[in-house]
Amino acid sequence: MNILIRFLVLWILAVAIVAPAIAEIYKRTNPDGSVEFTDVPRSDEEKSVPLSPMSTFKATPSRRTISNTQVDDAKKYSTISVTSPADEATIRDNTGTIKVNVALSPALRPGHKLVLLVDGAQKSESTSGSFTLNNLDRGSHSLTAQVLDKAGKTLLSSAPITVYLFRQSVIKPRRAQ
Repeated sequence: MNILIRFLVLWILAVAIVAPAIAEIYKRTNPDGSVEFTDVPRSDEEKSVPLSPMSTFKATPSRRTISNTQVDDAKKYSTISVTSPADEATIRDNTGTIKVNVALSPALRPGHKLVLLVDGAQKSESTSGSFTLNNLDRGSHSLTAQVLDKAGKTLLSSAPITVYLFRQSVIKPRRAQ
């Protein structure tokens, strides 16, 4: 019994909603010359006005949808860090070579890449997490690793570490002791 009542209520609601959508429109000209549109004819002789179908269009995807996808990509990486050399390490190499390793969790997704920034400037790219920097100047350097997506947008950055590169000077050679 309860199901029958629900069915009747839904049927009445459906008819009430659909009925205005299928109603006919009548056009009449009043004695003063004004035009009136109505859904109730004055007489049986009035004919309904043919209506063209409603105009529809498909909306283009918003930019917000694209940015949500990028946010979802960024959420797929939990951590990134420079694992070697250690922070505040002093490296002695006269050629100015530093080997850098980066740990990323989870693994790098296809189309994404790792980049290494040295003093804020991009110096090297990798998909394996290993970098070799050559001919760096002596002194302190800040190293930061980043994950970039296909479009080159930064998804995740590591905390910067500082390393000190010591290169023997030609001007002041080491004295024998």
